[in-house]
Amino acid sequence: MLTLKLIQSMYMFVIVSGLVVLVILFYLRYLTNRAFKVQLMMVETNRECNYDIALFLPRARDLMRKAEIEDIFYDITYGESAFSKPGPAHKRTITRKITRPDYSIGLGIVTVSPRGYQRYIYMIIFETLLLLIEMDLLMRIKVANEALYNFSKLQAFLLHDVKNVTQFIKGLLYNVGRVTGPEREHRFIEYLRESAPALSVRTDKILATLEIGTEKEDEESDEQEVDVGGLLRELFELYGIRGEATGRGSVFSQKHKLVTVFDNIIKNISEKATNEPQLECFAFVREEGETVTVIIYDTGSPIKDIERMFEPFYTTKKSGLGIGLFQARHVVKKFGGNMTVANTDRGVEFTVTLMKGAGPLSLTAEQTL
Repeated sequence: MLTLKLIQSMYMFVIVSGLVVLVILFYLRYLTNRAFKVQLMMVETNRECNYDIALFLPRARDLMRKAEIEDIFYDITYGESAFSKPGPAHKRTITRKITRPDYSIGLGIVTVSPRGYQRYIYMIIFETLLLLIEMDLLMRIKVANEALYNFSKLQAFLLHDVKNVTQFIKGLLYNVGRVTGPEREHRFIEYLRESAPALSVRTDKILATLEIGTEKEDEESDEQEVDVGGLLRELFELYGIRGEATGRGSVFSQKHKLVTVFDNIIKNISEKATNEPQLECFAFVREEGETVTVIIYDTGSPIKDIERMFEPFYTTKKSGLGIGLFQARHVVKKFGGNMTVANTDRGVEFTVTLMKGAGPLSLTAEQTL
């Protein structure tokens, strides 16, 4: 009889214990699900704040309360920026500090519940918040470093051409004072005539680079009717390109900007020809209604990652800056045209469509880069 009662008591104990364990497991599952929901909301909120820590942290503090976290405090520094919010001295807290060469993060949370099983939930939220903050900092540091690097490349690009033009002018001034007699004057004029196309290309590139991204309208007096076919033939001769440019088509525009567009294409083909001596280049100009279409292709090898050709500061050349074709397409689009490149059966082919109208068109949302 005693044994039967003992068995019944043990049976009831097991049932009650099992029910208690189930209740605890369901409660922990509820807490975990709530923590995961808070995690997802934090990630989404960070995206909505455009990964800006200053905007994200106040909103993150409101989300913390959904996971029974009373408050957050932090001390974050990177570069010359700093964000700080002091925390309590005598409350239940979880803290951590990360120190790196470019930044430091001190983060803490003030918890509500003293129960041990809640600490697991707190740590999930805490680590997520810490990772999001560190990710935001790394993104901003990377963007800043890339901006400085790209600016230095652009500066080097400008200085290179400015230096060449300056040297030419200094040489010109030096020789002007030493030209005496009809024979030497004739030689000097011939030298100027031969140097003018190359000098014009460099000065036009400098002007177009300095103007890129500006919204100011050029004076109408700067615009003229430009024979695109004739311009291409001049560039073919300047770079010693094997092949021919045929067709005619005129647009009313600033000549130096058109030089920038086609010089960047022809120069890339010319540099490619140094490694592929048999390469030839052909250009066709065609007028159609209010547009002039120019097709330029070379007979050389296809280009890898051709979809990135117009990406700023992307280059496959060791000494390249990666802004030439980006700049060229920017100019074309500003004038309401379009510029594409593709690997075709006959070679790498550029297609440039230009408006024949009298001056630049206003930029639309579809025309911006």
